Amino acid sequence: MTWSQRADRLDGIRRDPETGIVYARESRHPLADWFRSVPMGQGLPGMQMPPEIQHLLAIHVFDNLRLPAPTDALYKPRRDKNATAATGHDAVTWVPIGAPDEGQGEDITEAPVLVADITGYTPAQIAAMKAQIRQEEIRQKMLAQSDTGGAP
Repeated sequence: MTWSQRADRLDGIRRDPETGIVYARESRHPLADWFRSVPMGQGLPGMQMPPEIQHLLAIHVFDNLRLPAPTDALYKPRRDKNATAATGHDAVTWVPIGAPDEGQGEDITEAPVLVADITGYTPAQIAAMKAQIRQEEIRQKMLAQSDTGGAP
């Protein structure tokens, strides 16, 4: 039995017997959540990766490249309240470490905005409207963050 095979049995980490490169683990990598959502721009949705990809990236970065886990991070993950409604999936967003905890600092006195009445819309119409709204939000945010700042 090789060193790699003995180590695999002890720690549940699967390694290439010749090179020692980690290619699998019996359980989710403990640092995989660092790859849960990658920021793409202010106000834009983070790139959400499937749990399998998060796990493989953690294996590659922390096990094989032996990069240390962040100890003095500038940002922290926070549940994205709008993600489930917008994408149907739970997601996180990254906020500065000093940001107030969830729910704090929100202005609850702001007057509601009136929108068109969609009573009677079919599920297909509602889904199409949601997709169109989300695309327009992304377009506006990308334009505002462009080199021209949205100016022609």
